[in-house]
Amino acid sequence: MAWRNIYNSLEPRVTYVAISLSPAERSKPSPLQIVPQARFVAYMPDLKRQTVEGVGRVYFDDDGNYYPSVTTVLNEKETPEALIRWKEQNDGSGDSEHWRDIMNFKANRGTLIHYHCLNEFADGDMWSPDEASSEEELKMDLDQWDQYKEDLYWAREQAWPLLKRTQGINEDSVIDVEMFTYNQTVGYAGQFDMLYQDPATEETVLADIKTSKGAYPKHRMQLLAYKNAVDVSIDRVEVLRMNPDYQEWEVHSSDNWQTPFVEYWDEFLELRESLNDELIEEVREQAGDRVEEEHGGG
Repeated sequence: MAWRNIYNSLEPRVTYVAISLSPAERSKPSPLQIVPQARFVAYMPDLKRQTVEGVGRVYFDDDGNYYPSVTTVLNEKETPEALIRWKEQNDGSGDSEHWRDIMNFKANRGTLIHYHCLNEFADGDMWSPDEASSEEELKMDLDQWDQYKEDLYWAREQAWPLLKRTQGINEDSVIDVEMFTYNQTVGYAGQFDMLYQDPATEETVLADIKTSKGAYPKHRMQLLAYKNAVDVSIDRVEVLRMNPDYQEWEVHSSDNWQTPFVEYWDEFLELRESLNDELIEEVREQAGDRVEEEHGGG
């Protein structure tokens, strides 16, 4: 069994095909051992991506179908009390830095750490306007830029090699990175970081890199949403966490979750349903305006 990936970075489209091979070809060692002579096709339609003001990231097609991103759905979740208190303590008054500036730095840092860790497994260079924008913003503040360079060195040269060695992540085990997927039935889409096969267990693993202080229930819900949007049998999901602030890393595997998967999934479905009619209409209107602009509509 061999896998072939077709990925067009300009028009998000991913096709996975498990191809039946001849007996001679099947006798060769392969990093992926799926059911022999099975045939699987998972199709990702052409989708455009747009950040809708007041809503979040939304994917839509030329037929008028739209799919809020997994992150947009999760943003419907109530803000934790601890985060509310942290924002109150970091409001920019006195000597405190404003929480927006702190979060913006960490978001830009995370974007670039993702790039530098995953790019080695991509078919081509993954650098995009997102990375360029993050780099540009960080360079506007020399202190932030210097801090970012220190954080990147730790993540790329110390934590990431240890994580890869621990999980058996290498060029032979990685199936693909930065993968788009969608769930047409529920109505959402998104992009996760990595799909690989664990060499030790032969399990197919869906993984996301995080640079956060911890691995949170929101991350588990996000991974399950991705898992339920791919047509591949996923054996486990995991957060690969590298936090430069505390210089700590961990693998947060679904094998060790205490809460049943179904509880996370049920909550995600409730959040998706909570996108009320007014919000949905705003998505449609703004996405529709964008389509008209791109196609020369009046």
